[in-house]
Amino acid sequence: MKKLEDTIVDLSQQIKALLSKQTLAEECQMPGSTYVLQDNHVLCLPRDDGDSRYPYGQNGFNFWAYASGYMHANDGLFSLFLRAKEGQEPTVGFFAGWPGETNNEVSQFLPMSLLPVPVCGQDEEIGVKRFSVLSPKAAYYLTECRGVTFGVRVFVSTTNTIHFSLLALNQSKQVQKLFLSSYLNPYLREQIYESDEDRWFKEIALEAGGQSQDKQATFLIKVNEDIDRFTSITNYGVLRRQLTPLGNVALTNQEVTTSRNQYVGGSRSSLHCARSLARGTFGESAKKVTTFVETAIAGELFHLELSEGAGMRIDFALCMADSDTEAASFAGQPIDPAAVDRELEALVVSDQKQHRNLAVEMQGKPSLGLKPKVFNAFFEHLKRQVEFCSLIKGYVQLSPNSLIGIRDVFQAIEGFIFWQPEPARAKMLEALDYTSPDGRCYRQYSLPSKNGTVGNMDLRAFIDQGVWVISTVFTYIQLTGDTRFLMESCGYHEIVDEAARLVSRTAETDTVLDHLVKIMDYLLRQRDMGHTGCVRALYGDWNDALDGLGITEDPNQEYGTGVSVMATLQAYQNTREMAELLELLDAKQYADRIADYRRAGEEIAQGLQEFAIVKNSEGDEHILHGWGDRRSYLVGGFNEPDAAAGEAKVRDSATGNAFWVLSNLYHAENAQRSETILKAFERLSSRYGIKTFEPFFPANAPGVGRIGKLPPGTAENGAPYIHASLFAIMAYFKMGQPRKGWEQLAKVLPFSNTHYSVSHSPFVMPNSYGENPEKGIDGESMNDWQTGSSNVLLKVLMRYVYGFECTLRGIWIQPAGYFPFDSFDFSINARDCSFLIYYQKSPDVEQRSFKLNGQQRTGERDKFLGIDRLWLPYSELKSGETYTLEIVDIDHEMDSKEKASSLVGAERQSEQHLAS
Repeated sequence: MKKLEDTIVDLSQQIKALLSKQTLAEECQMPGSTYVLQDNHVLCLPRDDGDSRYPYGQNGFNFWAYASGYMHANDGLFSLFLRAKEGQEPTVGFFAGWPGETNNEVSQFLPMSLLPVPVCGQDEEIGVKRFSVLSPKAAYYLTECRGVTFGVRVFVSTTNTIHFSLLALNQSKQVQKLFLSSYLNPYLREQIYESDEDRWFKEIALEAGGQSQDKQATFLIKVNEDIDRFTSITNYGVLRRQLTPLGNVALTNQEVTTSRNQYVGGSRSSLHCARSLARGTFGESAKKVTTFVETAIAGELFHLELSEGAGMRIDFALCMADSDTEAASFAGQPIDPAAVDRELEALVVSDQKQHRNLAVEMQGKPSLGLKPKVFNAFFEHLKRQVEFCSLIKGYVQLSPNSLIGIRDVFQAIEGFIFWQPEPARAKMLEALDYTSPDGRCYRQYSLPSKNGTVGNMDLRAFIDQGVWVISTVFTYIQLTGDTRFLMESCGYHEIVDEAARLVSRTAETDTVLDHLVKIMDYLLRQRDMGHTGCVRALYGDWNDALDGLGITEDPNQEYGTGVSVMATLQAYQNTREMAELLELLDAKQYADRIADYRRAGEEIAQGLQEFAIVKNSEGDEHILHGWGDRRSYLVGGFNEPDAAAGEAKVRDSATGNAFWVLSNLYHAENAQRSETILKAFERLSSRYGIKTFEPFFPANAPGVGRIGKLPPGTAENGAPYIHASLFAIMAYFKMGQPRKGWEQLAKVLPFSNTHYSVSHSPFVMPNSYGENPEKGIDGESMNDWQTGSSNVLLKVLMRYVYGFECTLRGIWIQPAGYFPFDSFDFSINARDCSFLIYYQKSPDVEQRSFKLNGQQRTGERDKFLGIDRLWLPYSELKSGETYTLEIVDIDHEMDSKEKASSLVGAERQSEQHLAS
C-alpha cells in the first residue's frame, strides 16, 4: 500500500524529472500545458485559456474535479456541491499561510490557496509553484513554496463518500511555522441553482467537543427542503476530520467556524481575499453553529510548527445520512488514514482489472503530429470516457433536461461492449424499458425516484433513436454470441400526456427480440410511402440542430414528408441487421419477416438512389442531407434554401456521405459513388477536421431549424462537429482510404500538434472545434467527456485501425493498410477467448503475412478495404484459449521525394508555435 505522503513525493519527483528534461517533456506533452505521467496520470500546469477535468463516483454519482481546483458533485438532481462558474468563489478550498508583518498588534499572514482557485494574489510574492494531476481514480493538487511541499488529494469511495486529504511536508532544513486551513460549502439540495432562501433551511453545527486536539472534529449538516407541496424532507451530511502528525509536529492553535462571513470577512468579501486567512484567525468568538441568517460552511484553521522532515496529514470524509440518528452514528467514527489509502488502492486495482480486457500500445517515432507515449495514455482515458457515457444515470451537465439519451447511451454502449459486455448488457435492458408499445424509442429518459415515481422524459419524436438500438444489439451479438440476450424480458412505457412529458410503465412485457421487431417496424412505418420511400425526419435526426426538415404547413399533420438521408441509410442498415439476426436464430421460423425486411431494404435503397442523389448541369453529383416537406427544398445539394433570390448555392453534408458507406449501400452499389463521396469529404475538410456542413447556415436560413442560430464555424454549423467528422473518418477507412483517414484522424485528436491550445481536457475527446476568426474562435470546443465522439473514435480504432471486426459467423483480422507508427501490440477478450495481436511494418516484405499461434496463415483480399485480411471462423475457436496473431505488413510510408500532406504544414506551424 502506498501512503499519501509517498504518493505526493513520487508525483513531485516525476514532475521535476519531466520538466527538467526537454526530450522527455516533448514526448509526453499535450496542448494546454498538459503532460502524460506514469500510470496514465495527467499533469496539468496552470492555464487561463481553458480547463481539464475528471469524473469520480459511481451509480450516477458525479464528482467533478478540475485541474483549476474547482469541484462540484451531484447525484441526479441532488447537488452535494454546486458548480461555481469561472472566476466565482469555489465551494471547496484549502489554504496555507506564512507569518508576515504585525500590524496594530494583529498578526498578519501571507495566505495562499493549495488549489489553483481561488487566486489570492500572493503567489509571485512568496514563490509558489502549482501542479494538478488527474488520474482515473483520484485528483491530486501539489503546491511547493519555501521548502514545503503541500498536497491535496480527493477521491470518491465505492459508497460515494468523498475523501479529501491535505498534506504538508517540510523538506527544508529549518522549522516551518505556518497554518493550514480548509473551507467546504456543501449544498445538499435537490436543486441546481442557489436562491436567496436556501440559507434559511441549511444548518451546519460542530459536534460538541469536536474542536479538541485529541478528538476528531465533526460537522453535522442539515438541509430542509420541499420537493413538492406534499413532500418535505431533511438531508443530512456528516463531515469528519482526522489529524495525523508525521514526525515532530506541534499544533500550536486550532480554530473552527461554521460561518462563511467569519471565514471570508463579511458578506462583501470572498475566498479570494478572505480576511481570516490574512489575520490567521476567525476571531475570539468563532461560530459553532450557523443557520438562517447567513451561509453555513465548515471551516478550520490549524497553526503548526513542522520540524525538518516532518509533516502533517489531515483527512476529511463527507458522507450522507438518512436520519439524524444515522448522522450521529457516523459522526463518532474515526478516520483511519491507512484505511483511506487502502480504499483508494483497491479502487485503482479494480479499475485496472476492468480495463485489462482491452489494451493497446503503439511503438515508433512520432508521425502526423501524434506521439506514441501520449497516444497510449490517451487510449486508456478514451476507454474510461466511453464507459462514463455508457453507464450515466443522467444529469451529467446539471440542468433539468440533462437526461439519459437513448441515442447517446446506445452509441456509447456499442463501443463499451468491446471490453465490458456484462454492464453493457444490463444498461441495454434498462434503456429498452423506455420503448413505446408501438416501437417508438423516446429521445431521453430518467430513472424513477426512490419512491418509484416515473422520472422526467423527453418525448420529442427524433426519428433516429431506434436505429442505434438495433445496430448496438446487433454488435453485441456479434461480439459475444449471447443470443440468450434476445430472449430477455423487458417492458414498455406509454405516453400519458405528451405535452406534460408524462409516461407510465405498462403491464406488458416481452423479449428484447420483440422490442427490436417493433422498433424496426416503427421505423419502416415512418417512410414517405406516397413518394420517395425514404424515412421521414419527424422532429429531427442525429443532427439535433437541423430540426426543421419535419415541419409541415398542413394543419392536420404534426409532421410532414421531409426526409433525413442519414436516418434512412441507418434504417436500410437495420433491415439487413434484423434479417441476419433472425436467420441466425431460425431462418425457417422467421422466413416471412426476413423476406419483408429484405424487401424493405431494397425499397429504401431504390428511394435513396432516386431521390438522395442530385446532379448539376455539369454532371457533378451530391448526396443530400435531406429535404423538406414534399421536397419543397433540398439540403446538401446545388440549390440550397438559403440561396439569394435568383442565385444557386451549393452545400455539402458530412453525414449523408458517411452513412452511404457505413450503411453498406456503397458496397451494394459496388463503390460507384466513391468519387462523389471523396470529393465531398475534400470540400468539407478543414484545419480541425471534416466539417458537418460547408458552407454554414446563416441565421435567416429558411426551413432547416435552429442550426442557423449557432455562430458560423461552431458546433454543427460549418465546423468540425467531431462526432460527424469521425463518421466520415470511419467511411474513409471502410472505403480503403486509410492514409486519408489517418490524416483526418490526426486533426480531430485533441492532443495532436494540430491544436495549439484547447479549451477542455486534451486527454479525452471534446465534441467540436470552432473556427471563426471574425469572432476570435480558434479550436475551442463546447464540451468534453459527455460526447458521442468518444465512442465513434473507439469503434474506428477497433474495427479499422487495429482491425478487429466480429461478425455473426467469425472474426476478421484487418489492420489498416496504412499506419503512421512502426508497430502496435493489441489485446482483447472476445467470444470467451483471448486475442494477442502483434503488428509490425517492414520494408523487407512484399505483401502482408499472418501467423496464428506460430503457424503461417493465408489472408483474403478485400477489394473495398484494399488489404489482405484473415478470417477466423468461430467454429475453429475454443473457449478459454489464447490466440496469438503476428502480422508483418508492407511499409506504406511515403517516399522521401513525395510531397508531404497538407497536415505536415500544419504540424510544422504548431511545432514552431510550441517552440515559441
